[in-house]
Amino acid sequence: MAEHHHHTPHCSHPQHDSHHVHEDHHDFKQVNKNYFNEHAHQYNDRPEAQELARRLGAAMIGAYPFNEDSTLVLDYACGTGLISKELASHAKCIVGVDISQNMVDQYNQSVANQGIPPEEMRAVCCDLSASPDQLDGMKFDVVVCASSYHHFPSIKKVTTALASYLKPGGSLLVSDLIKPSSAQQLFPNESRHIVAHNGGFEETDIKSAFEGAGLADFAFVTAGSAKKHGHSVQFFLASGINGVGGRA
Repeated sequence: MAEHHHHTPHCSHPQHDSHHVHEDHHDFKQVNKNYFNEHAHQYNDRPEAQELARRLGAAMIGAYPFNEDSTLVLDYACGTGLISKELASHAKCIVGVDISQNMVDQYNQSVANQGIPPEEMRAVCCDLSASPDQLDGMKFDVVVCASSYHHFPSIKKVTTALASYLKPGGSLLVSDLIKPSSAQQLFPNESRHIVAHNGGFEETDIKSAFEGAGLADFAFVTAGSAKKHGHSVQFFLASGINGVGGRA
């Protein structure tokens, strides 16, 4: 968001219904919800998470023509808002969505502490992959999802859900771990209960999900590197556009 405040009625008060959430047979979703509810209070205390958010946010800003006077952003699996914070000065409105209520509470408390009105930046607790049309018909210029795809059992299901919230010509930007050439596990065994994709992703995995969601102009680039659980890892930024023929 720009430093000056402006009224954004189209970004006001998206509703949610926690009863829409349906758990997968192996309840990655419920386990993740419980895990992040438990750790939300200390999530922002990790310098490495803040640095990674800066790098991935910069990559997103370079990949999409954000406009602080018009761009509406959906930040899915927003957590406490680290990515939203990086994008805030470049967008008119950001709506964060997460299945963890405690993460959402931390997000909204941080926004309130900065004096930003909820019409410009707020988070809601819901699972967009559980059922359609959960945000009062809102559509967005850009939907972002950072460092979260490895938690989702079905990236195709999530990608299709996220694409449904794009305006015609809108862009989906996803960043996560690139699968290394060696078949190494990127997460320790004690994290496997919350990580559905322990080895990261190949470009073909993400391209298939994007194309299956009807997104065009797929692109996949290296967004940066970081240390994760003692490993040096690479992050990708994937993008696709809702509708053939480029941005509206």
